[in-house]
Amino acid sequence: MLCGIRVQDNLKVFASNSERAQGPFQCPGCKHELVLRKGRIKVHHFAHKPPYHCQRGEGESEAHRKCKESIYNALSQCAHVTGLDVEADFGTVIADVYCFINNVPVAIEIQRSNLSVNKITERTSAYGKLGIHVLWLALFNKNLGDEKYSPKAWEKWCHATYFGRVYYWVADLTIAPIHFSEYQNYVEPSSWYNEYGEEQSGGGYYKSSKRYKTPSIGTYLNLATDFSPSYKQAWTGGTIYVPSCRIYNDKLRKWW
Repeated sequence: MLCGIRVQDNLKVFASNSERAQGPFQCPGCKHELVLRKGRIKVHHFAHKPPYHCQRGEGESEAHRKCKESIYNALSQCAHVTGLDVEADFGTVIADVYCFINNVPVAIEIQRSNLSVNKITERTSAYGKLGIHVLWLALFNKNLGDEKYSPKAWEKWCHATYFGRVYYWVADLTIAPIHFSEYQNYVEPSSWYNEYGEEQSGGGYYKSSKRYKTPSIGTYLNLATDFSPSYKQAWTGGTIYVPSCRIYNDKLRKWW
């Protein structure tokens, strides 16, 4: 967690702006004691003092914390962004970053490895009921430059939710929109003899893969200027269910 509650004055404070002498600190949720971790390499943050059973901060990697901090710091420099907060608690959901962009309420969520599609769906629905537009971001990885890529379940869900795009954080406010196009497997030619001694042949053609896709990267986007609010109606396709929700998506025309 980037933030904790300073017990002496009950204020929400950033780990980066705090010192151990100002403690103790406690979790905004479970109220248990937090440990301030300020090293030279990792992003300054709070962690629960064990033992604990709170889900706040659970599954956060160093990359996740860095992304959250970078987005917050970059948005703080934008004049049209107001009400900026990090780890904003709305009771039913906690937004990694929350703000108003041109007076539009936006929750920015950074995907964690331990967050299931069911949880993502529930949280997206909860934001919609609160009147908040949600933008789900993933961390960019080098495999997205490959011709052959196997999207995870949550990537497929985001692809369906955001009209054929998944958004990947690159740095600060820079977002890479990616569409997953069909990947064609080549079926090698082959021949064989059937039970009547007749020669049969097959293959020699391309077939769409169910598992693999080819990432198609669009023009890089600025989170603060290149997105707009939308309402998406409930949709079901195969194993994917998207509830009616409010989303924050880009303004680009299809590039694939």
